[in-house]
Amino acid sequence: MYYYNVGVYSKFFRIKYAYIMKSVIAFMLLWIGANTNYNVDLPHPQVIMLPQAQLEEIYGGETTGGGALKGFYSTKKDIIYIRDDFDIHDPWKKSVLFHELFHYVQDQNGFKGACVQEWERDVYPLQKKYMLEVHGLNWEYDELWYKLVSTCPVN
Repeated sequence: MYYYNVGVYSKFFRIKYAYIMKSVIAFMLLWIGANTNYNVDLPHPQVIMLPQAQLEEIYGGETTGGGALKGFYSTKKDIIYIRDDFDIHDPWKKSVLFHELFHYVQDQNGFKGACVQEWERDVYPLQKKYMLEVHGLNWEYDELWYKLVSTCPVN
């Protein structure tokens, strides 16, 4: 099930967009299954699109990625939240959905990280591979940044 701020969207648009999102998520799940050992025979998660301020309010914490929050997966509610500027035709914005969908797959497969950062350890390299193989975009993130966002803090 997919939700958006529906004020300006017609019923036809919402139905068409939901169908497209269902197809995109199905493809991403199949791709994750082909590139990992995770079970991806899962029901599709609920995806909710929200304005930036509301997204940050619901998240209610600090992000690991630095900069504006683009989306998150709630393990308590099994819901993916993404910004309402999501564009199905923009590979970078689709990669945000991919990233959060991977967290959903991790959660549904019983992944338990010692800290929030451990949830990020596998997703960034897989997201990078997805961007290259599916969209032909070579995402060259900084390796030091990756270590910082994917390693538990030492107390």
